[in-house]
Amino acid sequence: MPASLKVFVPKDLVADPRKLARAVMNGLDAAQKGAEVDFKVTTQTWQHQPDFALRTPNAATRTVSTDDEIYGYVSGGTRPHIIVAHGKALRFPRTGFRAKSTPRVIGSGSGSRGKGVVFRKKVNHPGSKARDFDKAIAEKWGDELPIVMQRAIDSEV
Repeated sequence: MPASLKVFVPKDLVADPRKLARAVMNGLDAAQKGAEVDFKVTTQTWQHQPDFALRTPNAATRTVSTDDEIYGYVSGGTRPHIIVAHGKALRFPRTGFRAKSTPRVIGSGSGSRGKGVVFRKKVNHPGSKARDFDKAIAEKWGDELPIVMQRAIDSEV
């Protein structure tokens, strides 16, 4: 959903469309870079590092995206499913596993691998709760965007 903005635009900036356009572009670019940093923060303790792409579909839109499958599973969650070993067996901790991330938190902690080891040919995985990183970041930047845009406008004056 597009953000609704309330910013003060000085009359002299309104009179110069090039300067106003530059201020808007700079504000959108700054917000996009900030959102990219937030997405990277969600994976800062991961061994696997997804790539995030910055796109400008049109003059008024900025996106940050990834097509990383693992990131999609973590951020979007998974349904219960069966996992079958492709080799001899699956290996997973008996107790004490703690995830590196928390739903709707822009961050990543140390987590814990757990203790003890269990080997199985097949398991019924209970699924994982969606971390909803995209929703948390969109909510944050929905609040921050007017501030960033006002800074960009102020710097043009």
